Amino acid sequence: MGDCLGIAGGLIIMRGIVHPIAVWGRKAPSHSICALMLTDDQQTVVTGSQEGQICLWNLSPDFKTQPRILLFGHVSSVTCFAKASEKQPYVVSAAENGEMCLWNVTNGQCLENTVLPFTHTAICYYYRSFRMSGDGWLLCCGQYQDVLVVDARTLEVLHALISSVTPDWISSMCIVCSQRIQEDSLVGISVTGDLKVWDLSSSVNGVQVTEPEQNIFEAESKSLQCFNCRTICFCTFTERLLLVVCSDYWKVFDYCDFSLLCSACSGVGQRWAGGDVLGANKIIIWTEDGRGYIYQLPDRWVLTCKLHLTVKTFLICSISLLQAVLIFINERKEPFYKILFRGEASGKLSMWHIPDIQTAATLSLQEAFEQPKFVSEELIDQLGVLPDRIQTSLITASVYVANHDKLACGCEDGRIIITLGLHAARAQLLAEHSLLKAWLPHRILVGHHGRVTCLLYPYTKSARFDPSWLVSGGEDSSVMWWNMFKAELLHSFALHAGPVLNLFVCPEDCNVSTDEISDGIRFICWRD
Repeated sequence: MGDCLGIAGGLIIMRGIVHPIAVWGRKAPSHSICALMLTDDQQTVVTGSQEGQICLWNLSPDFKTQPRILLFGHVSSVTCFAKASEKQPYVVSAAENGEMCLWNVTNGQCLENTVLPFTHTAICYYYRSFRMSGDGWLLCCGQYQDVLVVDARTLEVLHALISSVTPDWISSMCIVCSQRIQEDSLVGISVTGDLKVWDLSSSVNGVQVTEPEQNIFEAESKSLQCFNCRTICFCTFTERLLLVVCSDYWKVFDYCDFSLLCSACSGVGQRWAGGDVLGANKIIIWTEDGRGYIYQLPDRWVLTCKLHLTVKTFLICSISLLQAVLIFINERKEPFYKILFRGEASGKLSMWHIPDIQTAATLSLQEAFEQPKFVSEELIDQLGVLPDRIQTSLITASVYVANHDKLACGCEDGRIIITLGLHAARAQLLAEHSLLKAWLPHRILVGHHGRVTCLLYPYTKSARFDPSWLVSGGEDSSVMWWNMFKAELLHSFALHAGPVLNLFVCPEDCNVSTDEISDGIRFICWRD
């Protein structure tokens, strides 16, 4: 993204190579944050959106953030992220439709992608160099039974961790690496409130050597009655405490025997959304409506269900948002801060120092677009002053006609502007070049009475169509058939069925005769 914010989108073909390009003007694309993580080097914040986009934000040592790259890798909402390599800057993302993508967050390159018949809601990365070959495992849970073991480099499903007692979906999980007992375990809570523990140390050979048919069962299973679990965290300070955060309460268990040490319920009208361990005797819990609570736990633990707790409360956000996601980073590298990150549905990213509750930084995607060094001209701004006093209008649809180097852009006010694609792209990406700021040659198609919602150049789909044809759909429920070279409207179809969302070319066997005009303009319209 960085210095390349400008026009619309499309494909640019140069020397036989197809280059996808998507740049914007003054208005940022929608980015409703629903997943969030920080890379190991703590220099990049990764956010995923309901729209399927992934944004990489630079994070400076003084907590200044700046969006760097916007990645288009998913067609549905992003559900979770995870680290995917011990030595490389790799991150894996998962989406609601089963897509998984492996990214290099340094350059934004997609290294691998796959589609699985599973919806992942959480992923944990596991690697031990003295035990494992390859790049490690991605331990995945979600809307399926038990836990999948996925190769971190190829995204291939290697095995599954299975429950022998009451198998079910896993709501939340975490990896426990205990120095005290020199053993690694995966701890999960099922949707029925049961705790499951798999021994990862002894499972390595079972995944890498044995036949896939050999099942790997849990080492321990116990009913904790923890329903609607949102987060599970292991206290690395004491290696004795296990924090479980559910919607209506949180509980702290003794990890040795999973006995309950203490618990607290959420307030009236509140629901817990997550939490983490601040120190040996402090935890942080946050709610769905944006409030955070820091609890001081007792210094001496006794096995009772309720203990007196000292609570320090702070306000994360003064308003309740429809959607927000938070993560907590413990012991940030120099300077040694504990940081709480919040991503909002509006595209805003916020940070707080914990426990002094000092706001470190806040920035939205739109605010970044409005900064002086990001502001660039709209494509329409480059068309010059026309006799009809054309005004800047938001581009709502676009298509690039490669064989004629034509870029067609549909606008919010119903106009369709056709100009030279490569010249427009160079003018946007190299805006400082004075020769490229000249008035762009163009044509304007006028016919729609509302926002242009979609454009189709049918010749790229089938040679039976005329190369001069362009088809547009609009919010006014109309489909228009144009000769784009002559800027002439050939026919208008009134559908009276709501906005046209998309246009498709019918299959080859749908037409009986291409000589008839009625057959030559058959298209499929997708409407509300």
